[in-house]
Amino acid sequence: MEDSLKQPENVEVNRNYPDEPPAIEGSESTSIRYTFRFTGWPGLSQLVAIAVATAVYTVLSWLAVVTLPSPALGVSTIFIAIGFGIPFALWFGGWAFVIAYIGNFVGAGLLTGLPVLVAIPFGAADFIQLCIPMLLYRFFAYRFGVSPVGKDVFTRRGFIFFLICAVIPNNIVGGLYGNLVLLLTGQEPANAFVLSWFTWSGTNMIVVLVISSILLSTLTPIVERFGLTVRDALR
Repeated sequence: MEDSLKQPENVEVNRNYPDEPPAIEGSESTSIRYTFRFTGWPGLSQLVAIAVATAVYTVLSWLAVVTLPSPALGVSTIFIAIGFGIPFALWFGGWAFVIAYIGNFVGAGLLTGLPVLVAIPFGAADFIQLCIPMLLYRFFAYRFGVSPVGKDVFTRRGFIFFLICAVIPNNIVGGLYGNLVLLLTGQEPANAFVLSWFTWSGTNMIVVLVISSILLSTLTPIVERFGLTVRDALR
């Protein structure tokens, strides 16, 4: 895999980012081709980064719910964690499924008092909110001329792609799914469903627009240069 990174066809994407700062000596190049193939398991440094991201997302999910609760268990009025979750998902590829589920199942579920049988399906809400954006970026970013790890989010094309793939539909559908789980399991009263769905979706969009965009534009080149991003499915 390392040898393939040196081939001209794998570095031509660098032409899309002429304003990138020079590479840091001793670090990975920023000219990385991202795919969704399985080519092996991540290195130690990547595993540490993934573990840290999972822990951060879980703790932030728990803190958001216990400090800013809504009428239903497991739901926060302002879910700050999602602002970090989107960058984690784009950076770590297939590991987004692990980060998303553990963060929501444990952080926003079990630790906040949700019953296990409710937390199990509730945890899948973040498959929609984090993993769908990751898949869309991996499969379609190059076709639309944007970065698959979102570092060009403050360009016009990158921002439009960000809105369509990581801000609007995933939070609307994720909010619908999460509130339906809570409604059907008796954790949320029927008269609170529409307001909870609107609050979940709307505040998540705002958080992602502000926090995720800043993290993607400022930290992605650094995370990428030091070889911490996952360039294939898991490696």
